[in-house]
Amino acid sequence: MNVTPIRLFTIQDGEGFVADAFQCPVTGNLIYKSSGTPSVIAYTELTDEQIMRLEKYGFRRLGMEPGRMANDAGVEELLPKQ
Repeated sequence: MNVTPIRLFTIQDGEGFVADAFQCPVTGNLIYKSSGTPSVIAYTELTDEQIMRLEKYGFRRLGMEPGRMANDAGVEELLPKQ
């Protein structure tokens, strides 16, 4: 299983500021990385409107990919067994 975060887009302001947005393929969380520590926005904290705007960049809703279930158990199913 590939658990590498998926790059959605990069923001550049012309004055050296660069930030990247990623999505975790397991949890669905949005990861915003500029300099320093990345910020993580939990998938459950995103509104439907925010998700719709992110989808044009490749953001995926949990449960929309083949092999994933639409409920929260789908995420736990992908995590390693302990």
